[in-house]
Amino acid sequence: MVCNKTPIFARRPGRRRWRPPVRRETREKMTHLKWNIGCTEQNDSMPPHTVATIAAMQYIHVVNGDVAGTALKQALAQAGRPDSVVVLRDDLAVGPLADVDGASMARSGFWQRVAPTSNIDFAAEMHDALASLAELRESATEVAIWHGQSASDQLMLRRVAFHLHQAPQRINEIGMDVRELDTPGAQGTLTTIGMYPGARLARRFSTIAPVSVLRIGRLAYEWQQTVRENADVRLWKGNTLVPVSYGTVDEVILEHVPTDWASARDVVASIMGAIDGLLASDWFVFWRCRELVGNGQLLLRGESDSLTTCELRRNVSVTV
Repeated sequence: MVCNKTPIFARRPGRRRWRPPVRRETREKMTHLKWNIGCTEQNDSMPPHTVATIAAMQYIHVVNGDVAGTALKQALAQAGRPDSVVVLRDDLAVGPLADVDGASMARSGFWQRVAPTSNIDFAAEMHDALASLAELRESATEVAIWHGQSASDQLMLRRVAFHLHQAPQRINEIGMDVRELDTPGAQGTLTTIGMYPGARLARRFSTIAPVSVLRIGRLAYEWQQTVRENADVRLWKGNTLVPVSYGTVDEVILEHVPTDWASARDVVASIMGAIDGLLASDWFVFWRCRELVGNGQLLLRGESDSLTTCELRRNVSVTV
């Protein structure tokens, strides 16, 4: 059947386009955004009543990892703010993501292989993360997502944006980069919120800014795309998520493991800061080392599940 009705979004000649009224909360957020753009950390250019209004607004703060959560809670205490903090603990930069927003069986199984001796119930952790995201959706409180320049933080940002995209007026963000670090790390421009002291985070409460609907849509789409790709590893390069295989990480490991026996702890530490685009954990790097031992490219002596007591060296008899 052919429909001859003019599309409701078409503009008819000679008529003014109807514009919906701007909701009060939208006007308030637009004003909030205008004050935050271009302001210094101290917000000296803001009128006192505006600073007071921003300071009085309560948020649910979302961060990636326990270290970041602890630092942010310290910042809130220093500022005398009653806001709550939601900590999402999953390092989304590594491992399968296909079922991360569902049953998470593959996801929790991955972490169990990475850390077989850990007492963490990874299946429960996956469930708790989904419960936290559901609570964020059901709440009416504004949400502030803190993120640094790393794959793990950026993926957390995209995941939260995806889960809250139907309430865009509640989504705010605080993005931090290497320029705000007192002592930049070995990973160049890569940062996580956990790298910043509470005092530094406390200065950023007045710079919390709303996220535009267009950006929220893009972030949510990128999360869906990343889940569909289901790559082994996701790097953060040039402000872009780059999917790669475990082989990319393994190549770096093989370059750094010596031909003579060396402490696994020292070897892993040297590798963690050498993977371009990834802030890798010792758990993940040591797991990849064990996988390379399994295929004969590395040799291990001592307890294979103990990073602190075993040693590693490259198997020179194997041609890579």
